[in-house]
Order: sequence, then C-alpha cells, then structure tokens
Amino acid sequence: MYALTAKAMSYMDEYTIDKGISGAVLMENAAGGLVDEIIARYPDKDTEILVVVGHGNNGADGLCAARWLLHLGYIVNVYFVGDRSKVSRAFTDQLRVLTSMSKSFRMYGLGSHDDMKVLQQRYDVIVDGIFGIGLNRRFGANFAKFIEYLNTKSGFKIAIDIPSGLNATTGGIMDAVFKADLTVAFGNYKTGMFFGAGRAVTGEVKLIDIGIIKSGYALIEDKLYICDRDFLEDTRHLALIPREERSHKGTFGSVGIVVGPNAMMGASMLAAKAAYRCGCGLVKVFCPNKYVGYFNVAIPETVVVPYKNDDISGAMTEFAKSVDVVLVGPGLKEDSTGRILVKQLLAMDIKMVIDAGALNIISKNLKPFRKRRAKCVITPHVGEMARLCDEDSKVVDKNKIGFIRKFSERYSVSMVVKSDVSLISLLSGSDQRLFLNILGNSGLATAGSGDVLAGTIASLIAQGNSLNNSLLYGVMIHGNAADKLDTGEDSRRKMMASDIVDKLF
Repeated sequence: MYALTAKAMSYMDEYTIDKGISGAVLMENAAGGLVDEIIARYPDKDTEILVVVGHGNNGADGLCAARWLLHLGYIVNVYFVGDRSKVSRAFTDQLRVLTSMSKSFRMYGLGSHDDMKVLQQRYDVIVDGIFGIGLNRRFGANFAKFIEYLNTKSGFKIAIDIPSGLNATTGGIMDAVFKADLTVAFGNYKTGMFFGAGRAVTGEVKLIDIGIIKSGYALIEDKLYICDRDFLEDTRHLALIPREERSHKGTFGSVGIVVGPNAMMGASMLAAKAAYRCGCGLVKVFCPNKYVGYFNVAIPETVVVPYKNDDISGAMTEFAKSVDVVLVGPGLKEDSTGRILVKQLLAMDIKMVIDAGALNIISKNLKPFRKRRAKCVITPHVGEMARLCDEDSKVVDKNKIGFIRKFSERYSVSMVVKSDVSLISLLSGSDQRLFLNILGNSGLATAGSGDVLAGTIASLIAQGNSLNNSLLYGVMIHGNAADKLDTGEDSRRKMMASDIVDKLF
C-alpha cells in the first residue's frame, strides 16, 4: 500500500490505461466503491444526497456515482460548479450516459431559477466532486466562497478521492478546502492527505481498489510505503527475530545509554524502561558518579556504570565495547562533555541510535558525522531536522520528503523524521525506500515520547535485528502503543510517556 504524489498517481492511471484497462472502467470501479461506502452508511433509500461536480474528471466521477445512486433508488440532486466550456471528455461521456438513463434527470447550477433553492435545501449527504488531484493552483474567490458555503451546511460530507481545495501532493490549501467527514480515495492514498492540512480535512479515509495495474509501481521512485496496523501485524513476525525460550539475559542483547554530566535524567530513564519493555536482556547506563543513586532507585534493573569527568574518554571506550548498541542523545546537554562523547562514539566501530541532544551537537559540525565509523540510525523531530539541514523548520515541514531523501542519501544514514505522521528513510546500499507511519495519535505529543522511541529502537537492535528493521518497526510499535491507549479524546489528553512504555508490548 502506497501514498503517491498527484504526478505519480496520474502516471499510474495512464500506465493502467496503456495496458488496456480503459479510463471508463476505472471510473466505474471508483464510483462503485464510493457508492458502496454511501450505502453502508445510509441504507435507507429516502436518503437525500447532493452531488456537487466540477468540469473535470473528479466531476465525472461524481456523475458516475450519481447515476448509480439514482439507479438504486436514492434521492439525488447534481449541482454543477465549473466552466461549461472546459468540461472534460469523461465528464461529457458520463453526463450523456446519465441523461440517457433518466430522461427526467436535470443538472442544476447552470443558471436555472431553481438553482438556489436546490442548493439551499437540507441534505443527508453532500458529495464533493469539484476538484481532483490535478489541482495545483489557487482557484479564486468565487470557488472559495462556494466551498466555504458547503462547509456550513449540515449533512455527512464525502470527498471524492481528495477534498476539493487540498493539494494532493503537499497538503496545502488552495484558497479554501472542503472539510470532509469521509474521503473515498481511489487506488492509493495521496501524500497530501498526511501533510499540511491533510489530516484535518480528509476525515476518515477509505481506500478503494479500482484495478490499477500493480507492476507500474516499480517505476515510481517517490512512492511512500504506508505503515498502518495491518502492515505491522502482517509483517512483524517476518522482520523481527523470534524470542527463543532456551535463553538467558545475554541472548537478548544489551543496550548502553550514555548520560552527560548535566543531563536531564528523566529522558535516559524513559529510554531505559522502553528498552527493557521491548525485550532486551540488559540495559547499562553510563553516567556521572553523582547520578548513580538516582538510577539505582528509579530503575533497579539497570547496570549503572559511573565515570569521573577526568577519565571520561577511556571509560567511554570500554563502556561502548561492552554493549551491543549505544543510545546517545536523550537528555544530553550541548556542552563540551557532550561534544566529546558524541565525537568519540562516532569514531568507534559500534552500532548507535542517535537522538535529541546528540543531534543538536552533530548539527553544529557535520564533519565527524560524515566521516563516522559507527553504524547508526538517527531520530530527529522536524526542529532537529531543520538544524541538521541548516534550514528554517517551517521550510522543512513543508517539504519533509525532499529533505529526508537528500539528507539520508548525502550522509548514508537511515532515519526517521518524527511528526504527527513520521517519515522514514531506509537505505540499503544505493537503494532508498521511504515509509510513512500513520500509527499513533496526538497523545504522542508529550514530553519523553521521543526518548521512549529511541529506547525501543535500541532494544530491537540489541536483540539482533537489523538497524533498518529496528528503526521501521520501532516507529510502528511506538505509534501502536499510543493507539492501544486511545479510548477517546480524554485518553489522548492525559497520555504520558511512561504510559506509552507500558503498552509497547
């Protein structure tokens, strides 16, 4: 399952048509899926439905759906919003079939005195077929006012493929946007559904298989693999190493967490708890002498390895060699000691998870990172990614795909950019694949959540999983934990990082 840009989705449509499946067949399949979703929610044939159509192929989809709904006995009005001189061929074809089927059919919005009356009446369902995925420009005040008017009307609102006014690639709003309760997406998710305003205006998204020929996906470079609950459940047992019953704590690996002298200890504690909860056999904490007691009391399962500031380099080398993976960054301050620790770890032949403060240190001087011996994954949020790229965070947020693709390739590192939906780049040699994690909810927007994720990923690496699989499944397991806790809006509001730890497995 993929999320595609508007350009990539158009290519897949053309690829399928070139293989012999006509556009009319694809449109019938799309309309059939839309109608099925309406019937499932509104089986009563007395349901009153308004289908608003533009002059392009999205409007043609609306006409096709309206024809089926009329055929099934529903009460349907069709309202045209567009330029009659620009109607697409598909629109003309669908209108001809519709008028041939029903001699009494009448399309409103063409200047009739009944137009306003039809538009203003109450409907149970309003279907938006004004603009489709091809919209890439602003459409002006008149369309904007009309769409805003539709938003004020009562009734269940359904968008055909993409809400009108939403850029299907970026999630940007083009003057105004239809606010859907349900978006029925054809063939694939669109990337704009997950970025920008996408999640706020698409409502529930239902994906309809319209018969796109799958071999074409291999030719698309900018596709995003969708990580949802089905993907997690279907593939986790294939990707993660099974847990053997004949075992001891050494069997399941060790995580080493590096704590600076002026660190925020809570971050490291959350990471340590997450690492244990995800199944590693041992967590060791490298910290100043003054913190030993705190860790012994808070997490008695940890092995605390104290150091003195005057012997930090030698002690750090010995510590890093004693564990299977090192986690550095949670709670780490950007001071001279932090810089020494990060630089030394990057120069070692070890496995690492790099997060938070360590990323901010790296962003000040990327040369040691570029020349590193360590095999690592990194976990920046958008702000940290912006610092790594020396760019404004708003600019990065608007083009996360471009920035993660370029940074991951340039520095040969697999990484996740954490956000409301997290974007993951996995590198394997010259091959790069991008994944979009849609598991999780707003409960993850809480202090310490990122530290839990870092500990989760480190734990999976320690148990022998590849860095790439640990990163990908760590992100999904973390998001899924938040979904397990989600029993309503209040549960998201009160969610804490320690709650997430308890639901990882």
